[in-house]
Amino acid sequence: MESLALKLKHGLLAFPLFPCSIHATFIQSQNREYPLNVFNVLPLAFVAVLAGCSASSEQTTSKEPSLNDTLPKLTLQSVLPSPSSNEQCNAQMDSDILFGLGFQLYGDQEWDTAKSCLELAAPKHPRAFCYLSMIAGQDESKNPDQRNSDAFNYMAYSAMQNDWCAEFGLYQAYQYGSSGARQDHALASRWLERSSVHGYPEAQKELIEQYEEQGNLVAAYAWTKIMAKDDDSTAADALKTKMTAAQIADGEKRYTELAGQVTSKKAMFAEAREEDVGRYSAEIYQDYPDTFKGLSSAERYDYVKQSMYKAMDLPFTKSRGHVLSYIVINRAALLKKPDANIANDQRIVSLMEDKELSVAETIEHGLLVVNKFYR
Repeated sequence: MESLALKLKHGLLAFPLFPCSIHATFIQSQNREYPLNVFNVLPLAFVAVLAGCSASSEQTTSKEPSLNDTLPKLTLQSVLPSPSSNEQCNAQMDSDILFGLGFQLYGDQEWDTAKSCLELAAPKHPRAFCYLSMIAGQDESKNPDQRNSDAFNYMAYSAMQNDWCAEFGLYQAYQYGSSGARQDHALASRWLERSSVHGYPEAQKELIEQYEEQGNLVAAYAWTKIMAKDDDSTAADALKTKMTAAQIADGEKRYTELAGQVTSKKAMFAEAREEDVGRYSAEIYQDYPDTFKGLSSAERYDYVKQSMYKAMDLPFTKSRGHVLSYIVINRAALLKKPDANIANDQRIVSLMEDKELSVAETIEHGLLVVNKFYR
């Protein structure tokens, strides 16, 4: 699981704020780094959809027992017996903020505090179990057998909820015999394909490489087309030079079958934005708590979501830090003037466009403008 842990640490398991490459570019915001192009997560809202995708995939590709049947029989109570509060997180907080705080603390390597926040968020955010698995795998307070058991069980429970992060983790566990799992390449391959079906690009890339190494050009061709951008008609051209006309025809047929099973890029992007609401909310909750004054949980969620999408469409928002700045400053403006639109205020736009300002400085100066000129 080491390589997956590194991907998590560096933000490679998070969807990009804007649709672009999967390589992380970090933007400094106050004392925290923001991955601009990172791959995110599939929130709970898509569990039912993904369950259908998973069942369809396994029925189509294999007559073996369901992958879930290869896992220990776990319940939420067995993997989360007694979540505890800490100085930053408690059970009264909104679950998306708890997840966002846990994610931030994980990135800051504050493992114990992150664990508590993620445990509290996990019942409504299965992705939290994948991060908990990473934390459990390096818990020096436990012996190796217990660490492996905890890490594997977190992954297993999350994978049963159709979480591609955990599914990819199980692929690595069985592929390399880590986290206490026995090495089983056949089982590893099945978990890799399931993670791919659930939309994880790194799993899809690994799957294509394996198919090419095995000489299964038909499957490699189909998955290459799945990974390609919608307007890229040349993605599989290199493979075509190695294939017969019959193989290409079979590859097209397999691609058509997969296209109806694999979670779409559009769905992955939309669900990633849902989790971004929690991440932005968590940081604002910590650093700019007055932003949410007077809002119920539902109103706060709706405001952050709507403001985030508005900010993403503005020409001067180029990073996560810009979006965060917009959410905070715009809310302050609305409290002063209900019909305010800071996107039309050149004083604030100029601050957002100033590359010399940090996110904290942009927000500080933006709030000064609001307090001075908005009535």
